[in-house]
Amino acid sequence: MGKVRQRLADLREALSVGTMLCIGTFLLSACAGWLLNGSVYAHVAEYCGIAREVSTLFSAGLFLVLFFVASRKPEALDRRIMAVVSLGSLITALLVLSFALKLEDGPSTVLGFLFLNIGSVWAASLLALALASLPSPLAMTLAVVCGMPLGEVAVALLPMPSFEVGLIAITACDALMIALLYRGSAPALDRLTGSASAADLELANPESFLRPTHALFVCAFVFSVATGYELTLNEVAHAPVSSDLVSVVLVGVALWMLLGSQNDGKEDTLFSFSVLLVIAGFLVAPFTFDSGLPSANALQRIGVDSFKMLTLLVVLSVGRRNAFALLPTFTLVRCMMALGTDVGAVAGHTSNDLASANAQAAALIAAISLFAFIAFLWIGFRKFSFADTIRGVANVNADAGASEARDSFADSGAGASAEASIEERCAQLGAEGGLTERETEIFAMLARGRNGQYVMDHYVISRNTVKSHVKHIYAKLGVHSQQELIDLVERYE
Repeated sequence: MGKVRQRLADLREALSVGTMLCIGTFLLSACAGWLLNGSVYAHVAEYCGIAREVSTLFSAGLFLVLFFVASRKPEALDRRIMAVVSLGSLITALLVLSFALKLEDGPSTVLGFLFLNIGSVWAASLLALALASLPSPLAMTLAVVCGMPLGEVAVALLPMPSFEVGLIAITACDALMIALLYRGSAPALDRLTGSASAADLELANPESFLRPTHALFVCAFVFSVATGYELTLNEVAHAPVSSDLVSVVLVGVALWMLLGSQNDGKEDTLFSFSVLLVIAGFLVAPFTFDSGLPSANALQRIGVDSFKMLTLLVVLSVGRRNAFALLPTFTLVRCMMALGTDVGAVAGHTSNDLASANAQAAALIAAISLFAFIAFLWIGFRKFSFADTIRGVANVNADAGASEARDSFADSGAGASAEASIEERCAQLGAEGGLTERETEIFAMLARGRNGQYVMDHYVISRNTVKSHVKHIYAKLGVHSQQELIDLVERYE
């Protein structure tokens, strides 16, 4: 009981204005998504069903573009310019879609969704940046595990409006998110845009970033197939079926995350819970084709929402260890989620079309989806751990750079004598660690605070070659980041 009281006291201390602001924007995000699927998309399906999948594909493409920009040219993400562009896109979307939905014009609807996604993608990114800017990991966790379930509770209590009202509400929610998060996201965004790019930092700090082939991104895609399947299975008037059970269970998950045992394996326990519910949803699905009961949808919705909560916490934890990996990791995860949702939606629509005429064929789709889901997990994720993913990201400080390296060796003398000290120490450490001549030269450059781009330009070699050299150097010396390497040279006598 004493531990619970202490935990509650810690949570009260973590509940700041910034935390409450993030929780409020989760509510806005949940309302926007609920209105989009249940009101606007439901109307669009009557005359241009493919527009829904195209819109989701637009979302994936925009997140992918944002991933490349954040990784390679972060200075382009100027806070003011992005706010103007995103808000302007939302206004344009409102104007275009207002006419397109009334006229039931397919091409105009698709164009309107493109502008709508520009605003919503940036709003989602600002939320991630604002969460990462909260003062403590507990404040971040509190905002996520309270905000997401409360969003489900809110939409369960609201009546579904007409598509005209829904469209206005969606654009208003996204615009309000951008306005509310403009200041809260500033610390993380300004740090990202004012430093070297993640692509350059990764060369000297390979263990501080998740590679695009990391299992986390594949897992996001696989789970999102269940998201798309759940959203479309047994649709009523082209809208997803709903169940009040979802919000109740997610509130329970939130209480467990906040008040339960604070062990290191909590992330993996939540992952197992999500997996079991998604599997149960696929198993139950064939029994709901005739009855239309929302049991399969509810099971999968709880599973995928729990997974989304887990994934966001993991991405934010990675971002707290390496602020420059936050936006690239978040945007690539969301890109994979959007792609997976599209694949699952196609499977769900196909099941609906076949259910009345050929229930066995519809059941076969559920069985194939279940087999693919389990196969991916069995083959690729038996040894995967979310907790290990977080711990495996090495801390990086882009501000360390050459100036910090120079300060480290200030007591070795000035000018050439300091350089000689670095060279001598690196040569001795390189010999002890079994470094090759080229690796020792690169080692000395990194010890002086040079980045991977400098090494590329100096030797006129490719990015992958530099990454390979750095990886070998770190492995032989037993370090995980450039700062650890600098510290190693500084301590060596």
